[in-house]
Amino acid sequence: MPATASAANVTLAWDANQESDLKGYILYYGTSSGQYTSNIDVGNVTQYTTPDLQDGTYYFTVTAYNEADDESDYSVELPYTVGSPNNNPTYSITATAGANGSISPSGTVSVSHGSDKAYTIAANQNYQVLAVYVDGNSQGAVTSYTFKNVTQNHTISASFASSNQRPNANAGSDQTVTGGATVTLNGGSSTDPGGSIASYLWEQTNGLTVQLSNSGSKTATFVAPDVGIAGAILTFRLTVTDNGGLTDVDTCRVEVTQDVVADSDGDGVPDDRDAFPYDPDEYLDTDGDGEGNNADTDDDNDGMPDDWEITYGLNPLKYDADSDPDGDEVSNINEYNLGTAPNHYEGNFSPIPPILLTPENGATVGLTPRLEIDQFDDPNVNDVHGKTQWQIIRAFNDVLVFDVTSSNSLTSIVVPNLILEEDTEYVWQVKFIDNHGSASDWSDAGYFTTDFNNQDSNGNGIPDDQELDTTLDLDEDGIPDSEQDDIKSVSVKGGSTQIGISIRDEDRILSIEAFESENLADLQPQANSIDQPSDLPYGLISFKLIVDQPGDEVVVTLHLSGTAPADSTWFKYNPVDEVWDDYSAYTEFSADRKTVYLTLADGGFGDADGIENGIIVDPLGLGVLPSYPAAAADAVDAGSSGGGGGSGCFISATAYDPRTSSLDVVRFKFREIAFVLSGLLLFFFLNQWVKKGSAPS
Repeated sequence: MPATASAANVTLAWDANQESDLKGYILYYGTSSGQYTSNIDVGNVTQYTTPDLQDGTYYFTVTAYNEADDESDYSVELPYTVGSPNNNPTYSITATAGANGSISPSGTVSVSHGSDKAYTIAANQNYQVLAVYVDGNSQGAVTSYTFKNVTQNHTISASFASSNQRPNANAGSDQTVTGGATVTLNGGSSTDPGGSIASYLWEQTNGLTVQLSNSGSKTATFVAPDVGIAGAILTFRLTVTDNGGLTDVDTCRVEVTQDVVADSDGDGVPDDRDAFPYDPDEYLDTDGDGEGNNADTDDDNDGMPDDWEITYGLNPLKYDADSDPDGDEVSNINEYNLGTAPNHYEGNFSPIPPILLTPENGATVGLTPRLEIDQFDDPNVNDVHGKTQWQIIRAFNDVLVFDVTSSNSLTSIVVPNLILEEDTEYVWQVKFIDNHGSASDWSDAGYFTTDFNNQDSNGNGIPDDQELDTTLDLDEDGIPDSEQDDIKSVSVKGGSTQIGISIRDEDRILSIEAFESENLADLQPQANSIDQPSDLPYGLISFKLIVDQPGDEVVVTLHLSGTAPADSTWFKYNPVDEVWDDYSAYTEFSADRKTVYLTLADGGFGDADGIENGIIVDPLGLGVLPSYPAAAADAVDAGSSGGGGGSGCFISATAYDPRTSSLDVVRFKFREIAFVLSGLLLFFFLNQWVKKGSAPS
C-alpha cells in the first residue's frame, strides 16, 4: 500500500481484492499506531486521496467488504509523516538470542522503508538451533532469515538446545586366528554424530583369559592362546565415551583354532612356545625360575601368591608389589603382609545410618510434610557431614517418587509440593554421606499416610480458591482457557494478578496434571541467599507435567496477565535446600514480556523430584533481584546507582546483578573485612596503652 503526498493531501493505493462479491473498501487512519480515529468508505476503487491533513505522522490501513457487508481484517499498517521532508521512514528490527548461541546482527537496528535485512543464527559447539520466532511466529529451526520489503517494526529471536548424541561403538568384525598369533582389536570405525569420541576401553568378557595391551586405546592387541583341536571362542567388549560423557558399547568374537605344529607333550602348546615341551602339565614360566606356572604359586615372583592377587583383582602375571591401587599409601606387598585388602582404603569408615525422627511411623501428614532425622555420626572423628540422600516410595506399588541428595539441608527437608498424592501411604528412608563421599547404609524404613486435600473439588488440577473467571483468555487465542485441555490458569495467591501455563511441546508433554499458586509466607528460604528475589509480582507457582518419555527435555509457555518488570527474571525455589536459584539460563521472554518460555528436563534442571520418571514437578516464580542493604550503599560504584522505580526492592541492572556485577560484590566484601580488621587493630593498641598505664591523648 504505497503513499504519495502533495502539500497536506495524502494519496494511497492498494492491491485489488479478488473476491467475486467485493463491494468496496474502507480507509482507516489515526495519529497512533493501531488506533484509528477516522474512516472513509471509498467505494470500489484501489486509490484514494485524503482531504487536507495537519502536519504530523499518520497510520493508514484498509479493509475490504462484500455485498453482505462482511468486512476483512486490516491490511498492513502504513505510517506517513505530513509536512516532513522525510518521505522514506525507517523501522526498527530487534534481534535476541538465548543461551548457547548467537544471532547476527544482534540488538536493535534501523532499516529503511522497503529495504531487506538478513540475519544469521548460529549455535555454539554441541548445540543446535531449537526455534526461531519472527514477530512471535515460529519459523522452525532455521539458521538464516531475511526480512523482505520492510514496512513496519519487527522482532526476531532464537533459542538453542543441546545437540550431543550418543556415540556409536564399533568393535570391528569377528576374527578367526590360530594360537600364538598377535590379534588386533580395532575400534576405529566407532563414530560420534554429535561431537567426538574422548576415550576407548577394551575388556575381555568370555573365554580363555589373555593379556590385553593398550586396552584404553582405539586399538588393543593380545597374543592368542594355544588351544586344542576343539579351539576356543574369546569375546571382547568395547566401550566408547564421547566428549559429552555419553557412552555406547559393542562386542566382537575371536575364534582361536589349533595350528598344525609340533606338540611333543600334546598339551595344545607348540613346542617352540612351550617352556616345558615334554611336560603336558606345564607350558609357561612367567618369572623364569624354572618352575611352571601351574606348579608355581607366585608366577610373577612379586612375593604375593597368585590366589591372593586374583582374589583382590590384581594381575598374577605382573610384578606389582610396589603398586598402591587404593591410594592409602600402603603398597600391595605390605597389604599382603599386614593382612589388609589392597583395593580398600581401610582408614575411612562409612557413617552410621541415620535415625528417622519426624513424622512418626503411622502418622497422617499433609502433602508437603517436613522430614527430620538425627544428627550425623561417623566412626572417623575428623569426618564431617557432606550430603544427605532422601527417598520416598509409594507403598502400594513400590514406585520411587522422590530421590534427592542435599548438600545444604542435611537433617531436615520439606517435601516439594505436588510430589505426594492425597490419602496414600508412603515409605521413606535416608542415608548419610561423609566428606570423603562414603555413604552409610539406608536408615530403617519409616512410613506415613497423606491426608485428604479437599482443595480441588472438580478435579481439574487447580485449587478451588484459585479458579478464575471462565471467560479468561490469558493465551489470547480467542478461546477461554477453561475450555482448553492444554492450558491451566490460576489467580495468584495474595495478589490481583493471573498466570497460566500451556503445552508448547505437544509431542513430548502428555498433560498438565496440576497448576497452583503457593503462599509465600509458608516458604523458609535462606535469609542471606544472594539470589533470593526481593519481589515476586506473580507469586510462586508450582506445576506438575506428565511427559512422553522419562528424561525428556520439554518447553512450556507461561502467560502473564500483565507485563513482566524489565529487571525481573525467573527463579526456581528449591524447597529441599530452602534456597532460590537463578533459572534465567532456561528462560526466554517474548518481546512484550507477557509470555515466557521455560525449558525443563525430567530428572534434571527444573524437576524437583530428582527422578527420570516421566513426571516434572517445578516450583518457581518471576522475581526481581534484591538490592544492596542500606549500609552497603557506599560499596557500590558511584556510576551504578540505578533507578528501579524508586523502591528499595528494585534496582537497575547496573546497580547489582550477581551474574554481571561480581566485581562490586568482591569490593563490598573486601571493604567489610577491612573495616573489621581496622576495629580489631584499634582495640589491640588501646589495650596495650591501658596495660602500660597510659592513654592516648
